[in-house]
Amino acid sequence: MGNKLHSVWAFIRNHKYACVTFLFLLIIGVLDENSLLSRYHNLKQIREMKAEIRKYTEKYEYDTERLHEMNTQPEAVKRIAREQYFMKTEDEDIFVIMPETNEEAE
Repeated sequence: MGNKLHSVWAFIRNHKYACVTFLFLLIIGVLDENSLLSRYHNLKQIREMKAEIRKYTEKYEYDTERLHEMNTQPEAVKRIAREQYFMKTEDEDIFVIMPETNEEAE
Protein backbone atom coordinates (compact mmCIF):
# COMPACT_ATOMS: atom_id res chain seq x y z
CA MET A 1 0.00 0.00 0.00
CA GLY A 2 2.81 2.39 0.91
CA ASN A 3 4.62 1.67 -2.35
CA LYS A 4 1.53 2.53 -4.46
CA LEU A 5 0.96 5.75 -2.52
CA HIS A 6 4.61 6.67 -2.96
CA SER A 7 4.47 6.10 -6.73
CA VAL A 8 1.24 8.20 -7.06
CA TRP A 9 2.79 11.00 -5.03
CA ALA A 10 5.96 10.85 -7.17
CA PHE A 11 3.87 11.06 -10.35
CA ILE A 12 1.97 14.10 -9.04
CA ARG A 13 5.18 15.76 -7.90
CA ASN A 14 6.86 15.20 -11.28
CA HIS A 15 3.82 16.35 -13.31
CA LYS A 16 2.35 18.96 -11.00
CA TYR A 17 1.55 21.47 -13.75
CA ALA A 18 -0.20 18.86 -15.87
CA CYS A 19 -2.20 17.63 -12.86
CA VAL A 20 -3.27 21.16 -11.89
CA THR A 21 -4.22 21.93 -15.49
CA PHE A 22 -6.24 18.71 -15.73
CA LEU A 23 -8.00 19.45 -12.45
CA PHE A 24 -8.76 23.01 -13.60
CA LEU A 25 -10.23 21.80 -16.91
CA LEU A 26 -12.29 19.15 -15.11
CA ILE A 27 -13.80 21.72 -12.76
CA ILE A 28 -14.45 24.34 -15.46
CA GLY A 29 -15.75 21.84 -18.02
CA VAL A 30 -18.00 19.56 -16.01
CA LEU A 31 -18.16 19.92 -12.23
CA ASP A 32 -18.85 23.60 -11.56
CA GLU A 33 -22.43 24.91 -11.56
CA ASN A 34 -21.33 27.40 -14.26
CA SER A 35 -19.50 24.74 -16.28
CA LEU A 36 -19.24 24.73 -20.03
CA LEU A 37 -21.75 21.90 -20.17
CA SER A 38 -24.39 23.81 -18.21
CA ARG A 39 -23.71 26.94 -20.28
CA TYR A 40 -24.37 24.95 -23.45
CA HIS A 41 -27.70 23.67 -22.08
CA ASN A 42 -28.68 27.19 -20.98
CA LEU A 43 -27.88 28.66 -24.41
CA LYS A 44 -29.93 25.92 -26.07
CA GLN A 45 -32.88 26.68 -23.79
CA ILE A 46 -32.56 30.42 -24.50
CA ARG A 47 -32.66 29.78 -28.28
CA GLU A 48 -35.80 27.65 -27.88
CA MET A 49 -37.48 30.31 -25.75
CA LYS A 50 -36.62 33.09 -28.23
CA ALA A 51 -38.15 31.03 -31.03
CA GLU A 52 -41.28 30.53 -28.92
CA ILE A 53 -41.47 34.28 -28.18
CA ARG A 54 -41.16 35.00 -31.91
CA LYS A 55 -43.96 32.54 -32.68
CA TYR A 56 -46.33 34.03 -30.11
CA THR A 57 -45.48 37.59 -31.18
CA GLU A 58 -46.40 36.76 -34.79
CA LYS A 59 -49.64 35.13 -33.65
CA TYR A 60 -50.46 38.15 -31.48
CA GLU A 61 -49.91 40.54 -34.39
CA TYR A 62 -52.04 38.40 -36.72
CA ASP A 63 -54.86 38.18 -34.17
CA THR A 64 -54.67 41.92 -33.45
CA GLU A 65 -55.07 42.64 -37.17
CA ARG A 66 -58.09 40.31 -37.39
CA LEU A 67 -59.68 41.92 -34.33
CA HIS A 68 -59.18 45.41 -35.74
CA GLU A 69 -60.58 44.26 -39.07
CA MET A 70 -63.64 42.74 -37.37
CA ASN A 71 -64.27 45.92 -35.37
CA THR A 72 -64.05 48.23 -38.39
CA GLN A 73 -65.56 46.17 -41.23
CA PRO A 74 -68.89 44.38 -40.82
CA GLU A 75 -68.24 42.10 -43.81
CA ALA A 76 -65.00 40.91 -42.23
CA VAL A 77 -66.90 39.05 -39.52
CA LYS A 78 -68.72 36.99 -42.14
CA ARG A 79 -65.55 36.36 -44.14
CA ILE A 80 -63.54 35.25 -41.10
CA ALA A 81 -66.40 33.04 -39.87
CA ARG A 82 -66.57 31.36 -43.28
CA GLU A 83 -62.79 30.94 -43.68
CA GLN A 84 -61.86 29.74 -40.23
CA TYR A 85 -65.00 28.13 -38.84
CA PHE A 86 -66.59 26.88 -42.09
CA MET A 87 -69.88 28.64 -41.33
CA LYS A 88 -72.39 28.97 -44.16
CA THR A 89 -75.69 30.50 -45.02
CA GLU A 90 -78.77 28.30 -45.25
CA ASP A 91 -78.82 28.13 -49.05
CA GLU A 92 -75.25 27.02 -49.70
CA ASP A 93 -73.08 23.93 -49.29
CA ILE A 94 -69.45 23.90 -48.22
CA PHE A 95 -66.88 21.45 -49.50
CA VAL A 96 -63.60 21.27 -47.59
CA ILE A 97 -60.71 19.90 -49.59
CA MET A 98 -57.94 18.57 -47.38
CA PRO A 99 -54.41 17.93 -48.70
CA GLU A 100 -53.46 14.30 -49.09
CA THR A 101 -51.19 12.94 -46.35
CA ASN A 102 -48.52 10.24 -46.65
CA GLU A 103 -50.68 7.71 -44.77
CA GLU A 104 -53.51 8.06 -47.28
CA ALA A 105 -51.16 7.75 -50.26
CA GLU A 106 -49.80 4.36 -49.15
